[in-house]
Amino acid sequence: MTQTIPPEASTSGDLIDQIIADFKRTTWVMKSAMSERLVRLGVSMAQFHIALTLQRTGVMTMSRLADLLGVSLSNASGLIDRLEERGFVERTRVPEDRRIVMVRITAAGARLIEENDALSDELMRDVLGRMDTDELPTIARATAGVRAALEAATDDPASNLHGSSNEG
Repeated sequence: MTQTIPPEASTSGDLIDQIIADFKRTTWVMKSAMSERLVRLGVSMAQFHIALTLQRTGVMTMSRLADLLGVSLSNASGLIDRLEERGFVERTRVPEDRRIVMVRITAAGARLIEENDALSDELMRDVLGRMDTDELPTIARATAGVRAALEAATDDPASNLHGSSNEG
């Protein structure tokens, strides 16, 4: 199942443009597949992003979470309300200052992320299983190279993300 590069993509700039277009399309398809699964669970992408943020950073104040998400405190509270109703997060007040609300992911929220990761892994296994096995080493090297360059460009190692590792 080799995809050919269009003949017009003959220069380095053309190849880069083609790669960017393919990455965008691939990312969109993956997000769509993930979003469909989450919708069936009654969880929005914004809520899932909150769960990932809490898993990665741990317990934090509601105001800090709102800042990280770039939303108002009331908007973050509404999202947290729905996640709390489903048992994916928990809020507590700081005894010394009851105005401060702490939020953390629950075991159910961590399972939601793990299950979604497992489904994403399953989808990728299916996709890679459709590829020519002779191409897999090249794909593995290219993927590792793109990841390393992205980490260097953003100064944000993937190992900091929700349970990802630097393997492979």
